[in-house]
Amino acid sequence: MGQVHSLYNGLFSLSQWSILSVRRLLFGGNELLLEGLKSEETTVYLPEATFQSLPVEIILHIFSHLELKPYLFSRGVCKEWQRLLPLADIHPARCRLIDLYLKMVNTPNFIDTRTWIIDNLQPFDRHAYIDTLLSQYPAVPEEFRIWLLEWPERATVNCIWPGLPLVSCTDFRPSRRCGANWVAYNRHSPQLLAPVYRQHTPFAKFVPGLLIWRQGSSTEWLIFDKDEPELFGRVYVTDRLENEKPAVIPHERQKIPDDDDDEPISGSEDEDGEFREEFSSGLMLTDDVDSEGYLNVPYLDWISFLERCWDKNARTLQYHKVHGYLKDLAITESDMGPEFNSFYETRLPAFPWIARESFTEYLLKK
Repeated sequence: MGQVHSLYNGLFSLSQWSILSVRRLLFGGNELLLEGLKSEETTVYLPEATFQSLPVEIILHIFSHLELKPYLFSRGVCKEWQRLLPLADIHPARCRLIDLYLKMVNTPNFIDTRTWIIDNLQPFDRHAYIDTLLSQYPAVPEEFRIWLLEWPERATVNCIWPGLPLVSCTDFRPSRRCGANWVAYNRHSPQLLAPVYRQHTPFAKFVPGLLIWRQGSSTEWLIFDKDEPELFGRVYVTDRLENEKPAVIPHERQKIPDDDDDEPISGSEDEDGEFREEFSSGLMLTDDVDSEGYLNVPYLDWISFLERCWDKNARTLQYHKVHGYLKDLAITESDMGPEFNSFYETRLPAFPWIARESFTEYLLKK
């Protein structure tokens, strides 16, 4: 119920200008279609029984089956729909994505985060993308599936989208994210990889994972292993500055050092919105730790990860100075590897999931 109320309040917080401009930006020219329909209402005879004359319960039931983009677009039809849409019983993941979308478009200077994304979007078959993943593993995390099939591509979060180029980026503008967009790898035929879980234990195994992003020292994975409930659907970010390896999913919670001799010596927020704290031992900690002070804490699901990515992206909007950046580096097929535990962001750090049986020696390899 709290999500419904927050969505209801969010709908009316948009000004008329922002509703029209953001809708045109994210959905293209569909605004003209609505305007055409409205103009026809004055000349076309409407029967006495209209959609608006249906009982509210039926209207809400219809709204509850809307996918994300039709739901968002329907908010601009009329004030009555604006009032009713937040009351519909929609899928919890879809509700959270709507909240995220509204948070994004209500962020000051949101348009500044769109320039490179809109200029570089490329089409791909969303259903084929999911079907290809299912051909390699029989379960796809629900939050990821709904996002992939329904999210407005022009509202891409922090450049994470299969329809954007796979390049290595060094650019600190709000419209870009440093690193490589690996979720776009083979966008027409995506490939699950096989990171290692419980390495160096009798229970070591490969788990199916989708490589999302690589940036400098960090590697981001969405885990698909439904046989491991503590892993399925969660996003892990491994960071070599926290003594982690790119293709090894942490299986133990690592406590932040409390040794008196290992004290913080510096800390700052970088231009990517990430706070890092350096200890005298050389360990680097990001601000992605839990309330009890543990490292290796995954994001509970795909949407939690996206929410965090947007928060970081929004923070970059506070930097108004002009940033220098290097030209994007194209990642060629011959340079991609795979190379187990490679620290290079331009290389695959794990082997294909479907070929994992050929690489069992890496379950114990350091």
